[in-house]
Amino acid sequence: MIRTLIVDDYRFFRESFKTRLLEHFPSMMIHEAINGKEAIEKITRVRPHLLFTDICLPGFNGLQLAQKIKKDFPYMKIAILTAYDFPEYRQAAKENGADRFFVKDLLDWREVGEFIQSIPRYDSGPQVLEIGGRIRNG
Repeated sequence: MIRTLIVDDYRFFRESFKTRLLEHFPSMMIHEAINGKEAIEKITRVRPHLLFTDICLPGFNGLQLAQKIKKDFPYMKIAILTAYDFPEYRQAAKENGADRFFVKDLLDWREVGEFIQSIPRYDSGPQVLEIGGRIRNG
């Protein structure tokens, strides 16, 4: 089971994104946080494999969060979610350790699925998730 943390201060987006993730990956365990401080607390407790974070967060931002996480938890995959598709945001995300960059209004669920599929199954050996939560040996 892949453990995922969604960090966004906008509750409607968190809930909508969580619902869509669970439609595609019903066995995914999803936690939520509204800011970077809460995210760090949950990360140390839950140890997610995957983090989706907004750039604009109260307190320290998603880029600062990504940088800290990659330093302290290098195994964790990080995807930046933002409403702004600026080249400088993409570059800053990459420089701060993000593995992927997604624009909220232009989300391609096939790309999101491919990103999730790239995450090793930490709890059950070399397997890969397929869209819909099916498992194939890898």
